[in-house]
Amino acid sequence: ILIVIQWNYKTWDLIEKWDKMWFIRKINTLFTEVEEFNWTRFFIPNIQFIEEEVSNIYANDKKRLDFDIELFRDTDLLKVKKVVANVLDSFPNVLKAPEHQVWITDFWDSSIKVRILFWVNSKDKLFIIKSNVFETVNLAFKQSWIKVAYPHLIINNLPSQIQN
Repeated sequence: ILIVIQWNYKTWDLIEKWDKMWFIRKINTLFTEVEEFNWTRFFIPNIQFIEEEVSNIYANDKKRLDFDIELFRDTDLLKVKKVVANVLDSFPNVLKAPEHQVWITDFWDSSIKVRILFWVNSKDKLFIIKSNVFETVNLAFKQSWIKVAYPHLIINNLPSQIQN
């Protein structure tokens, strides 16, 4: 009950703890019963909610989802942003505000790392939406001839002994 009063956790809130997602099933004075997505249940002593970091996914009405994609270094980034915007605008579950974004986060030897960020209602099926968006972006990239990078090494000026 202490948890409910102090941190506003309630039954069926989705929380993140120890790099796992859990639904709160029951809150008691001594422990909180949580459930994984495979319906395995655990009992966490309430003191751990006080002493350790626990994220309540449902505390806000919106949740930002994101994923990274590596593209070849010579990719037209304006085209990438346009293709991603078209995909995200086509999803009814993706919120119009806050606006989705495409960030360039790294330049590597042969690729550019791009992060795609978008917002959904926190109580929507987050993993299904993220998977569907990821799949649709991948398909849209293929249709637009935007190539996802893969690890490779280009060797120039080989010594003459190797060339023979």
